[in-house]
Order: sequence, then structure tokens, then C-alpha cells
Amino acid sequence: MKHIGLVLSGGMGKGAYQVGALTAIDEFFRPSDFEYVSAASIGVLNTYAYLTNKLTEAKKIWESVNLKGEKRFITSVLKSSFLQDTITTIISKEAITNNFYVPLLDLSNRELDYYNFKDIAPMEIDSYLRASIAMPFYNKGISIGEKTLYDGAVVDNIPIFPVLRNDLDYVICIYFDDFNYIFEDDSADNRIIKLTFPDDKIISNSINVNHNAIVYMVNEGYSRTRKILSDIFSNGTDDLETIYRKIEQNNLLEPNKKIRITGDVVVTNMNKMAKKILRNKRILEGGIING
Repeated sequence: MKHIGLVLSGGMGKGAYQVGALTAIDEFFRPSDFEYVSAASIGVLNTYAYLTNKLTEAKKIWESVNLKGEKRFITSVLKSSFLQDTITTIISKEAITNNFYVPLLDLSNRELDYYNFKDIAPMEIDSYLRASIAMPFYNKGISIGEKTLYDGAVVDNIPIFPVLRNDLDYVICIYFDDFNYIFEDDSADNRIIKLTFPDDKIISNSINVNHNAIVYMVNEGYSRTRKILSDIFSNGTDDLETIYRKIEQNNLLEPNKKIRITGDVVVTNMNKMAKKILRNKRILEGGIING
């Protein structure tokens, strides 16, 4: 088996696409096949459900969403019990065995840290999951130790950095931006299978949270992902020559290329959001600073 990684971005209500995409990914891989994983915001809950074999439960919760009117996800679901109910449903007594990195933001100290959920005890994981979807200015931060932590997606919405720092054969990355990103550099980018979903007008900007829109996104996430992966893995998931050729072909077909370097993104977004300078960025292993 090759060494592979998985990355899920934040996306608010568009997280329903991820549930469908993960259902398709599950037809090609077992959760344990992914040595290194990272996710942000709503992607954290979906990824956690996948890694703990609770994806079916997560899908049922998503498809039960049917808020009245044309309310947007950010002003309705974030202030409803939906996300907390999701955490309660998918929480597992089993420890995470994958290296699973999640960006969490410490506003008071102006720091973005990537926490490895593998090193967090199951009885403590609830607080970290709640912090991962605590959006600044909409939700209260979650107190963990001496810090108050928030959703780090406002600074790094596609947290691919902790995964790419490892020597992996390829990485599956799900995100929603309208760009065909060149992640970090050409060498890294040529090993990334990008699963992106267009900003369909049926679902405006992340999003109207009615039942029909959710079902549409789940189904579209599944069908699009299965189609792409069936092509890329046409000769199996271990044939790197074919996989790299297919990645290159897909990249050539996609317009709107844009270089995305994590360090630049983090500093720029921190400045935009809080008008403060990010003092440092580091990887946390189980709450202990490493490097």
C-alpha cells in the first residue's frame, strides 16, 4: 500500500459535498489507509466521522437539516444546535489512530496551531471538536488548558501544510475555492488529487440550508468524486505512474491556476481578520510544541 494523505477544507454548508465525497472515497480506501490527514472547520467533523466509521450517522444528520426560510448557514446553523448535535452523534470512545491535524486559532495570543488529534485522549476530543467549529465573532471560543481556541479555517481554510510536510506518494484534497491551486510548489502539487466543487447557484455562497439543497450536495459530492477517482485509479491505487499522469492531465484541463503557499495565506488572512500580525505558526503534537 502506498503512503497517502487526505485533506478537507472548511466550507460551512458545503460540507454536505464532503459527506458524499467521503462516501465515494470509502469505496477505494479504508480510513486506516490515510497515514496523514488534516481538515478545517466543518471538514473536521466530517473527517472525524469518516475516521471513526460514523460517516453514515453524519450523513443522516446532514440530510435532516431543513431550516425554515432562506436563512444562510452562517447565521442559522452556527447559532443552532446542529453542529453540537453532530458532535454528540459522531463522538467515539475509540482513539484516533491516524495523524489528524486540525488548525485552531488562539486569538488572544495571535497564534494558529495545528493540533494532532491522534495524541488527544478520547475523553478530551469533544472540546477540540467544538473548538474546530467555533467561528470567531459568531461563537464563543472553547477553553482548553490556558487557551481559548477558535475555528482556524478563518486563517487556513485548506490546511494542507501538515500533510505535505511528510513524504507521501499522493494526497486527496477536497476544497471549494474557484481556483485550481498550485499547492506550495510544483513538486508537491504534482502529487495532489484535487476534488473541487463549483459554486452552483442552486446553493448560494455556503448557503441555504434546506433539505433539497443538502441532498443535492451529498449526491453530487458522491458522483463527482467517484467519477474522478475511478479515472485516476483506473489501474489501481498503487500504480503511481498512471496516477501521476492522470493528475497532470487533470491539472492541464483546469483554468484559473493560482499559487497557494500556506505561510503567505496564514499571514495575509490573520491580518485581514484581526488586523494583527501572526507571531508564529507551528505544529502541535498532542498539545506540546514541536518545532
